[in-house]
Amino acid sequence: MQKKCICWVISLNPVSANTQKLIADLRSQGLDAEVFPAIDGRAGTPPLEGGERIRGNLAMVRHGRRLTASELGCYLSHLRAIKQAYKNGYQYVCLIEDDVVIESRFGDVYRAVLDKGLDMVRLMSLRIRKRVVLEALVGEHHLVRPERGGLGTQAYVLNRVGMQKFIDYAQNIYEPVDKVFDHFFLFDLNVYAVEPHVAYELVHETSVQKSPSVAAEKPLLWQRLVFHPVKLWFSLRRHFYRLRNWRDFSGAALPKQKVGKTERAR
Repeated sequence: MQKKCICWVISLNPVSANTQKLIADLRSQGLDAEVFPAIDGRAGTPPLEGGERIRGNLAMVRHGRRLTASELGCYLSHLRAIKQAYKNGYQYVCLIEDDVVIESRFGDVYRAVLDKGLDMVRLMSLRIRKRVVLEALVGEHHLVRPERGGLGTQAYVLNRVGMQKFIDYAQNIYEPVDKVFDHFFLFDLNVYAVEPHVAYELVHETSVQKSPSVAAEKPLLWQRLVFHPVKLWFSLRRHFYRLRNWRDFSGAALPKQKVGKTERAR
């Protein structure tokens, strides 16, 4: 029996040319694709829903600042899409941001990673990491296991287990959503990737404001003092995860060829 899956394009402007092109391209490759309305933080801090909580002190300790309103909007867009997919009973959800172009094998690769029991598969990344090549998927594309976070939330797939792990952890908000996925070791999210990538981002000016205003809140003395102990704790968690899964990361190496068309990938 075919698994229940959905592809959502997260967009603030559902009628924009690229959003509509993405929907058309996904459907032409046999995917069930719809627009998921993004949460707009450009005009102010978006309201939270039940269970969502801002961890302001942890944000100040870890990053020296709180999320901007637009970063929070981006975060909530992904969180609520995943919550909605889980609530609707989907076994898989594929989330794509509206500034992305998909490659001709996107649909084939997407179908190839289903039913492999993988919490998360990144279909593109911004950071090139050491990885273990696991198996061939379709054509030149392979499934890989990066040893560290790949940065970016432009296109990825979560299975139902991955959705639940993310929802349970991400309700406490203190950093950008792509950082949450990069800190997979904190909530035992098993993250994989596709190489070469089957999507790439368009070059454009981001609508997500990442820099706080000049008058933004500064870390208190105690927050600055605990920065290094907390950073050490995060680092120890990462090393413990890698040690616990050492067989999965044994022999990791950087790719020798270009992994995708995204200009910011490095």
